Amino acid sequence: MSDPMTVFNEKKERVVKTIRREETDKPPFMLIADDYYPYYAGVEKSAVSSFEMATDVVAKVSDDLQYDTTLTPWMPANLMYGPKIDILGGGTYTVRNFEKMQDPEKVLIMQADEYPKLIQDPINYLLETVLPRRFEVLKDINPEDKYKRIVQGVLGEGQKTQSYIKACEEKGSHIFMSAILVNPVDYLFDLFREFTGIVSDIKRCPELVRDAGLTLFEGYKPMLRGLKPADDKAIFIPMHLPAFLSPRDFEKTYWPSFKGLADYLVEQGHNVIYYFEKKYEHLFDYLQELPQKGVIGIFQEDDLRLTKKKLGNTMAVAGGLSTTLMQHGTKQECLDLVKGLIEDLCPGGGYFLAPDTPMMFQVDARPENLKAIADYIKDCKL
Repeated sequence: MSDPMTVFNEKKERVVKTIRREETDKPPFMLIADDYYPYYAGVEKSAVSSFEMATDVVAKVSDDLQYDTTLTPWMPANLMYGPKIDILGGGTYTVRNFEKMQDPEKVLIMQADEYPKLIQDPINYLLETVLPRRFEVLKDINPEDKYKRIVQGVLGEGQKTQSYIKACEEKGSHIFMSAILVNPVDYLFDLFREFTGIVSDIKRCPELVRDAGLTLFEGYKPMLRGLKPADDKAIFIPMHLPAFLSPRDFEKTYWPSFKGLADYLVEQGHNVIYYFEKKYEHLFDYLQELPQKGVIGIFQEDDLRLTKKKLGNTMAVAGGLSTTLMQHGTKQECLDLVKGLIEDLCPGGGYFLAPDTPMMFQVDARPENLKAIADYIKDCKL
């Protein structure tokens, strides 16, 4: 039997080859899960009070399922987000019953007529206008204390996360994500303008939305220069808004900063993994123009066979394991699904078997079905 480090390195090599769209010895399996981790491990979330305990939960799941990589480890809300919320005095999110929840009323924090201020001086606008609106503790305090809280809340907690990821890998669970980013226009949508606001802006002042996205992209660059790339890691970028945009609106407003950021990250040596929520077939012509290396796409609702046919020369693709089927189907139906995916998508390389939706809750899969899938993948040879 191979020693744990040999097994870990074999998984790592399989990940690297799949990113490069090369064939592998067996089908690569990527788990995409969060709060499903403790459910599968038979642990109550409320009983996990330290990163050491969370690491043990991840290790237990990794040992049982023997996946090649997981997009992220379990992110316990009380450990990952609670301290940050306390430092910054609230904000868009809160932690209730050990879950991170967003307060919709706190998303709309930027007014429609403030785009010129953001574009003209984004750093000053964010620090002096937007953040104090979002985090009341930053109001009416001197600049030195304000910046200390921001650094402590963002960078300090980020260092704890990196230490946690390292500990998970030391126990055998390969972690795919090196960092998380949001595309610039999604940043406007998620954190400043909310859905109704950004959709109205795209129709009313598309040039300002485009220019704000490009301004934010330029602001990302100094931060990104400090990230060290790795062949087996990728920067995770969840895609939110484009699924709701027509190709015309996408090209005018979202595409310029999206394409610029993708090109920049790959030029810096990073891999990028996108989560394409909902359907993206209407934007495949644009996605074909992304860099020809270092890009991975997780697709939620698109036909993966068509997706690989259209985009397989641009990116590796991931997905296909229906959480609906894993919860409601029989073990044999789940195995039939996996066999078909391997037969149709693994030849030629560039495909990760992965859940089509992040596994957040116990209803996302019956453990016996997920285990059967994992065992089949583990024993399958290509």
